[in-house]
Amino acid sequence: MATITEALLAAVDHHQAGRLNEAATLYARILDADPEQPDAAQLLGVLYAQSGHAAEGARLLRRSLALRPESAGGQSNLGGALHSLGDAAGAEDAFRRALRLDPGLADAHASRAGALRALGRAGEGAASAARALVLDPAHAEALVNRADSLLALRRPPAAEAAARRALTVRPAFPGAQMALGSALAAQHRWDGAEAAYRAALAGRPRFAEAWENLGGLLAKLGRFEKSLTAFAEAEALRPGPSLWAARGTALVAMARPVEALADFDRALAARPQDAGLRWNRGFARLLAGDYAGGWPEFDWRRHDQGAEPPWRDFPQPTWTGEDIAGRTILLYAEQGLGDTLQFVRYVPLVAARGARVILEVQRPLLSVLSGMEGAERVIARGDPLPPFDLECPLMSLPRAFGTTLDRVPAAVPYLRPDPARAAAWKERLAGGKGPKVGLVWAGNPRFPGDRLRSPRLEGLRPVLDVPGVRFFGLQKGPGREDLEGAPLPATFTDHFTDLGPEIADFADTAAIMANLDLVISSCTGPAHLAGALGVPLWVVLPFSPDWRWLLDRADSPWYPTARLFRQDRVGDWRTVAGRVAEALTAFTPSA
Repeated sequence: MATITEALLAAVDHHQAGRLNEAATLYARILDADPEQPDAAQLLGVLYAQSGHAAEGARLLRRSLALRPESAGGQSNLGGALHSLGDAAGAEDAFRRALRLDPGLADAHASRAGALRALGRAGEGAASAARALVLDPAHAEALVNRADSLLALRRPPAAEAAARRALTVRPAFPGAQMALGSALAAQHRWDGAEAAYRAALAGRPRFAEAWENLGGLLAKLGRFEKSLTAFAEAEALRPGPSLWAARGTALVAMARPVEALADFDRALAARPQDAGLRWNRGFARLLAGDYAGGWPEFDWRRHDQGAEPPWRDFPQPTWTGEDIAGRTILLYAEQGLGDTLQFVRYVPLVAARGARVILEVQRPLLSVLSGMEGAERVIARGDPLPPFDLECPLMSLPRAFGTTLDRVPAAVPYLRPDPARAAAWKERLAGGKGPKVGLVWAGNPRFPGDRLRSPRLEGLRPVLDVPGVRFFGLQKGPGREDLEGAPLPATFTDHFTDLGPEIADFADTAAIMANLDLVISSCTGPAHLAGALGVPLWVVLPFSPDWRWLLDRADSPWYPTARLFRQDRVGDWRTVAGRVAEALTAFTPSA
């Protein structure tokens, strides 16, 4: 026994010094000599799990626990191995067993936090990490798992603070650098996020998750080849559904939806009930023009537990296209203002089937949609709901109507301005020579892709140089600061009128647009309003546009009066604006 004890001590010395081959050899010899030596089985299992052989590690740890079932450390180590294998439920169960045996085991509390987060129980995960930190305030892994849980709870500044604290406890800790990168990326601090991911990889070159996250970040920044290289590194280390899902999302950002679908299909083979994955596959199908296949996948958004704001549950059934004559249906907005403006076109079609329609929309749109054809009543989100028999979100109506690319209901206008307001604005805009052109250059900065989709005023500068045009600024809210900060032509004020301060609501914007010859807009709500009004519309689009604009075409099946100007390279608004300026030079308003 003394010989085995000495061998075990020597093996532990090798293990702690990082001489893993020597440690593994000694552990194996001990087990050959005494197959029921629990410490050797446990430590060899830990070594295998640490060195990327989690399945063999879990087998040895179970062997150790069969010999010593009351070992809290062994249960916790088994949990770590199972988590590495992707068995979060099994891992969480092992950590709970460990904590029943030893409630003060900080390592088990810390690691259980990661398993709970993987199970979608981020709040419990944050609490578990907090308990570990009460026991050991300098527990770096607990701080990292707390950061990850806070990030899942959509608290990126708090996640950043926890990750930075972990780095003060253990400088250059790759896990903490990884968590910091994710927290910074969630705050759109791209340069800092990239630096943190690269720091994680400098400390741990075989860190598959860091390669995967770096690949996704580089795709967002338009560095596509480097993104694919990072994903290839991740796949070589750890292929699986997480990687395929991330790369599929990146391929959508590269405007390569067909390739993205292949990755989403592989991921869904492993995770068929993943609502987020199915929703993303729906985006890819719709971007590729496969509406028949896309709408059913798009409806999975209603099952996404991470949706913000959370999905509403109604006791009434969802309408899916069946006979509805004589029944009352609630049609309601769910996402952005532009989405609502695009899909209210279906309201008259629902009413035409004999339904009584209650339309619920975002409060800012109430003024422009209050007289919506086909709606018996229009209310603002948050107001009391009248009785109804069926419900359907506006963006599920294309599926209910079987909309395909060649059967989009595109008759315009389906919205009309208030006549009194239109007359008042006609008088306000009278006088002067040349076509009257409205400009919108920025969307909602809270939209995840707004940095890429909004050219800002500087991005449209070549358009402003076109002579003989009267420009009217329609920008409201964020983006108006560009009027002070962007370098503009010396003669800018001679042919540009900022209407923003005079616009009270969307009904005003609609009345103005009705008196313009053309609206030039980024991909945001006013573009949809112009299209719904049937006003001539030019939309400037990023390299990878939102799914509704499709790919490789200059027109839109949704808006017959629209003309699309697309980026050839990520971030290159100057070339797009140049093409718009050239077209505007030749533009002749219709009579």
